[in-house]
Amino acid sequence: MDDNGGLGILPTKNELTKKAQAKPSAAPAVEAPAPKAPKKRAKDRKTDLDAEPVVRTGSMLLALKTQVGQERRVAEAFGGKAKRFKLPVLGLLWATELRGLVFIETTDPLAVEKGIRGVSYARGLMNHNLEVRDEDGKVVRKNGMTVVKKEFVEIPFSDISRFLTPASAVAKIAEGDIVELVSGPFRGEKAKVTRVDDTREEITVELVESMVPIPITTKGEQVRVLQKGGSA
Repeated sequence: MDDNGGLGILPTKNELTKKAQAKPSAAPAVEAPAPKAPKKRAKDRKTDLDAEPVVRTGSMLLALKTQVGQERRVAEAFGGKAKRFKLPVLGLLWATELRGLVFIETTDPLAVEKGIRGVSYARGLMNHNLEVRDEDGKVVRKNGMTVVKKEFVEIPFSDISRFLTPASAVAKIAEGDIVELVSGPFRGEKAKVTRVDDTREEITVELVESMVPIPITTKGEQVRVLQKGGSA
């Protein structure tokens, strides 16, 4: 043991006191200044349009492009998917006169766009491109090309309203036309149209080969037009 009562391997109390007095105080920590944010360049500025395609609020009527001849199959497949996954689809329409199109009424075009993925023969919703502009109204360009964003094309209801009303059975029949009876007791006979009743959707005809012209009234769907204008 040391004379001063120390343990030999540890400093004495006096030595610790002297070391504490001789040791310089630590310099206060100085917080480094926060780096300044880089100044925004024109191409980094926020644009007026969001990352998602441009859509309008409320119910919209959209046109889904399909493979020609597969309109009904696409409508049935997508309609079943919409019910199964509860997609916001209010109505579906396809018409034989409009080849390659299925019309969809919805309140959420983005959900519909996602829903048609994986539907066989579906091509995509009709859309067109819009130029993206920054907060100063200038067209945004990237790599020398104008940045564009798609917007879904909203179809006016008036464009399809005529397909919602069944066509009259006599709409394409006129007086003087030569028709063939396709049902009833005179099936297979040719006749000449003498009168058209649009209200009742009936026509009056006279058999072409009959010795005595007897007026026959029949429904429009029971005849097939052979010749227009009564020309033989």
